[in-house]
Amino acid sequence: MLAYGCINLRGCHNFRSDVLSLYVTDMAVIGLKKKQQKFMDAFRSGVFRYMVAAGSAGSGKSIICLGILHILCCNISGLRFAIIRKTEKNLKQTTIPSYKKIKRLTHSDGDSIIVDMVAKYPKTGSEILFVWADIAKDPELNNIRGLELTGALIEEANQIDVKYFHLLKTRIGRWNNHKCKQFILMNLNPSLGWCKDLFYDKWSDGSLQQNTYFEEFWVTDNDSLDPDYVEGLEDLPDEEYKRFVKNCWDYSDIPNQLIKYEWYKQCIFDEYSIGKADRGILAIDPAWEGDDDTVFGRMHGSHLGWWESYQKQDTTTTGLLGIERAHEFNIAEDDTLVDPIGVGVGTVDTMRFNKFYPNLFYAGSPASDIQGLLALFNQRSEGHWLYREALRKQDITITHHPKLLKQSLAVKYSVDEKKIRVRPKAEIKKDIHESPGLLDVAMMLTHRHITSEGGLASALIDRQSSRFVITALTRAQKERRDIIRSNKHDV
Repeated sequence: MLAYGCINLRGCHNFRSDVLSLYVTDMAVIGLKKKQQKFMDAFRSGVFRYMVAAGSAGSGKSIICLGILHILCCNISGLRFAIIRKTEKNLKQTTIPSYKKIKRLTHSDGDSIIVDMVAKYPKTGSEILFVWADIAKDPELNNIRGLELTGALIEEANQIDVKYFHLLKTRIGRWNNHKCKQFILMNLNPSLGWCKDLFYDKWSDGSLQQNTYFEEFWVTDNDSLDPDYVEGLEDLPDEEYKRFVKNCWDYSDIPNQLIKYEWYKQCIFDEYSIGKADRGILAIDPAWEGDDDTVFGRMHGSHLGWWESYQKQDTTTTGLLGIERAHEFNIAEDDTLVDPIGVGVGTVDTMRFNKFYPNLFYAGSPASDIQGLLALFNQRSEGHWLYREALRKQDITITHHPKLLKQSLAVKYSVDEKKIRVRPKAEIKKDIHESPGLLDVAMMLTHRHITSEGGLASALIDRQSSRFVITALTRAQKERRDIIRSNKHDV
């Protein structure tokens, strides 16, 4: 996504004990953007112990912070840095891939290896530790309390507790600092909280401490961004657009928004490879005539992706392609989901005629009663809620697609009669001028994944087996029964 030129590592010299002295080649050669170069120059000055890169998504602030640590470790012996982020999943899904990108951009892939969440530099003996910092799981901060470090980087500092920042002040400067002056780098998005209070507000009114540097990054600072990425940001809801693009620090949550951009963003993982033990699930949202696309998507392990969209594809072709995809990726019939309402019936008929019996996802069927105090209105609402919670808790990862982002952020919900009801599909389509096909596929995949695996699946099975009252079939359930019966008799 970010296409930066090469940083010349060989132009970097060791530190003197009293002055930080990092030298690189001319900006035109290394390919840094102007704001990145400004941040680098401030770092080279040796004046600042705490340096903050704040602002827009995709503006290059994370790349320059990671790049500084990598440059130092490649050229100076015996350093030890820690990269701190809230969760280990964040580190694995976002930070480490970005770190690997820095190595590719600097043509230094062989200079380090990652073993057990530590990047080791065999030539210099330096290392970078990747450390999670979630105060809910570690209220005593024991995960970083015993570290002895040269310096540190806090990624997405606005997401962690301020106590970690204050404790890190006591952990840096304890490892070979005659070779490198102690420092803490931070990058973050605009947010209410301690980062705004300690850095942004003081920078704005000119009261920032002399040992602290603050740089505000904007999405326009990075002209190398993929146009699709920039276009996707334009589809953010108003409040989130103000925060993640316009650097509005006094943002407020959007009432009744089902999914926040921050949740979606933290789950993006574009380098997922399918493991041998990964269970595969396939979902199909059929369409035919009109403006709607037929959409395919898959889930392997806990990763959503492999999106396919087809315009005006007839239901027979959709059904045959669905069978091919299921066979190609060894996906069971019961893990092949089809929305059979409307034109979807034709797809189901084709598949069953070819002796393949998919699992029919009826949006209007009753929910599984998973929510506790507040029930979910139907299976569609349940699927959307599970997708929301999976993103919020980082239980899944996703391959980013601009349309999926746009559709995910367009959904709102209401609560009436103690039931959570997700906004109707027709209303979403009216607002965003497209059918939310990718969202529906993501929702179906997540629903199947969560309700058929792990503790929730066991709880649902126990709950259903304990029910002795047989309720009347809903219209959707009757339709499903009739389709299954008619196809089994016809084949």
